[in-house]
Amino acid sequence: MRLESVNDLLSPGYLKMESGVEDFEDGFKTVSAYTRVPRCKAKMVEWWFGWLGGTEQYKLWHPRDHVFSDWEHRQPGSYIGSSHLVHEYLGGDDGPLFKLRINFRDPREFYDQARYDAFDGTAVCARIGSLEKPVNLGRMTHFVRNTDFGCEMRTRFFLGHVESREPDHAFSEEDKAGIRRELVTEDLAKRLHQHATEEMGYLGELLPVLYRQVTQDVAI
Repeated sequence: MRLESVNDLLSPGYLKMESGVEDFEDGFKTVSAYTRVPRCKAKMVEWWFGWLGGTEQYKLWHPRDHVFSDWEHRQPGSYIGSSHLVHEYLGGDDGPLFKLRINFRDPREFYDQARYDAFDGTAVCARIGSLEKPVNLGRMTHFVRNTDFGCEMRTRFFLGHVESREPDHAFSEEDKAGIRRELVTEDLAKRLHQHATEEMGYLGELLPVLYRQVTQDVAI
């Protein structure tokens, strides 16, 4: 699926691709990951992103790949509107160390507002870019749907949506295509798929216990 079809996640059932990498002829790529999480609800995932702080907590999410965590414009207990500043490996430290700025956005910027407000779950959404250069490279959504066993996380990374973070500068379409060719590679997409699958697996094991320990909320 492409970013323009993101509302398809709000429909019942599943999509043709729930885990893997989709390559498009124009250089865009979509990375999908799927995780079943027993004894966990969407409200716990929402809580996690509001609770997640520095490097020590970030390493809980992926002990091998996650290296550094800080925040910009963060309000206590909230994450929407803030930027998560991270250093992380994708798929192991045999590859490059990625330094990223993850700017969390209101999910209603991504999804149809009426359909989103009627759905039983949550979606964590962000614009993903370089920490060292003022350029974004894609969009992300962790789409979390409540189920009878707990919840399921359907992650999508839409890679190749290049934009400048400098207000007085915009990339030409030719520039965007060149950046996609250089940075949105097959290796990046494969590593990101492995990383997302692993980190959501870690979170699925960690979160049901951690949430109850920290919040004292025992209701599922």
